[in-house]
Amino acid sequence: MNDNKFLKHFTIIGTGTALNLLLGLFTTPLITRLVDPIEYGQFSIFTMYSSIAVMVLCMGLDQAVVRFYYERESLGYKRALLFRCINPPIIVSFLVTIIIAICAYNHFINFEFSVPIMIMLCFYSLTELVYRFSLLVVRLEYRSKLYSVLSIIKKLTYVCITLFLLMVIGGDDLLILTSSTFIASFVCMIVSIIAQAQMWNIFQNRDTECTIDYKILLKYAYPYVITMGITTLFQAIDKIALNLYCTYTEVGIYSSTMTLVHIFAIIQTTFNTLWSPMAVKHYTKYPKDKKFYQKGNQIITVVMFFIGISLILVKDVFAILLGEKYREAAYILPFLIFNPIMYTISETTVTGLVFKKKSRVHIIVAVGACITNIIGNNLLVPKLGSQGAAISTGIAYIIFFSLRTFLSNKYFYIDFNLKKFYLLTAVVSLYALYNTFVKFNIGSVIGYIICVSLLLVLYRDIIYWGTGYLRENYKIFFGK
Repeated sequence: MNDNKFLKHFTIIGTGTALNLLLGLFTTPLITRLVDPIEYGQFSIFTMYSSIAVMVLCMGLDQAVVRFYYERESLGYKRALLFRCINPPIIVSFLVTIIIAICAYNHFINFEFSVPIMIMLCFYSLTELVYRFSLLVVRLEYRSKLYSVLSIIKKLTYVCITLFLLMVIGGDDLLILTSSTFIASFVCMIVSIIAQAQMWNIFQNRDTECTIDYKILLKYAYPYVITMGITTLFQAIDKIALNLYCTYTEVGIYSSTMTLVHIFAIIQTTFNTLWSPMAVKHYTKYPKDKKFYQKGNQIITVVMFFIGISLILVKDVFAILLGEKYREAAYILPFLIFNPIMYTISETTVTGLVFKKKSRVHIIVAVGACITNIIGNNLLVPKLGSQGAAISTGIAYIIFFSLRTFLSNKYFYIDFNLKKFYLLTAVVSLYALYNTFVKFNIGSVIGYIICVSLLLVLYRDIIYWGTGYLRENYKIFFGK
């Protein structure tokens, strides 16, 4: 994919994500004012459990779809590959749902949530699993407009149903939030399948058209089951620690802070959506071209750090939007920016493990980051609460990036000029630490100027190239 086509797709998906973000920016403060932090904290735990379930139930076969999708160009092959990869997760999901339903109704197991919420959790996870695969096909086919429409539909459906139920009907806040989330996911799943009817036509599926043996798919995929399980645990450790050492109120405030970090969704979601399939396709055609990955890495580094630093500067403004009950969010946010920053940038540095099919190595990355986060949260959360969870999580994501980059370079070396990257990371970390414990003052502004100046100096070449490129191709934003 050339630069112009990439920028077009990036613009389309970015526009959809931006509209999605603006919708959330205006409605999240309203929802947080209507919902008690305790209920919001329980809802956060609900979505966390669902994320873990979907990660495990996918069995890593979603990653196998990405890796083998471009092996052949025929629709029959791609359809057969999709069904071959999605059938096992769906079957297992139905079995798990039946078992949990029986245990919940007969009180064989004392679950954290009520029976209706547990049933909702099962069906929501199943819906999210199918939607995950359908959205994956949208990405692999570069259907940018459809991807943007789906993201807007999901957010709009969730917001409308939630606000209607909270303001008009009322009732159990947790049941309202979970029901709205399930309906939004179900609607998007149906829309995405209908929009890709040929791909999802089970009557036209011929399993023999996919010549890749199940053993090969599972051999590549199964390490992702372990990796994703550990990674999901790694991503959930902060909430688990807050749930153990603090209260649902702390979890709710912490989770609401994550909605502020979602401003990164414009760049993070857009870039990650395009980068993975594009990198695999580029490697398939040009296996020796490494400049492509270097440029992608430098561009996303500049963009992510600039937005992250700016978000720290205006953290108090966003915290005010959430309401008085969530005011502490301002002091949680600074270190949480390393979550989207490090994850997104590492997507450009981990490509070697994907290209060389070293899926087992991802386990080492996940274990290293998870252990770091477990130790950090157990040390800091009892003393600092949600601020400690944020600091620990931020540090763990820096370790996550480092392990991904180092291990990937062992199999497919790319010079990412890591010295300047770590220098910038160290300075921004100090800036984040300062703003975690100090209210906004002149020091916040001075620190911001220092960080941005360092970014401009270290990455001046790519910034110069980027500004020149945008000037020359500005018509891409307004043309057909």
